[in-house]
Amino acid sequence: MNHQLSIRLKGTFGKGELAAFRDQVGLTPRGRIDDDWDEEFGRRDLRPEEAGKAKLSLWRYADDDWMLSLRYEGAPLPAAEVEDLRRTVLDAAGRAGLTATVRNLS
Repeated sequence: MNHQLSIRLKGTFGKGELAAFRDQVGLTPRGRIDDDWDEEFGRRDLRPEEAGKAKLSLWRYADDDWMLSLRYEGAPLPAAEVEDLRRTVLDAAGRAGLTATVRNLS
């Protein structure tokens, strides 16, 4: 799979803040915040598999270090769709009190 967008998030989610972030970004919950071995905390499929997989995933590397990654197979997502996702994530991160660093990869 190819990477199209990565957003590094710094800061700590409380239980309610993580749920609100995932809801705002449209991520299906995964993982438990109290389990230090859980790494993936949300996933969203962005197009049907037959059109080439595209998914948005939230990963935790440490209590205050998170990564949201957009990956795809086949053609990349349209730039306007990626920009909408980027704005949604940055808004959700701001509401949760996190600092975000964006890296466009395509």
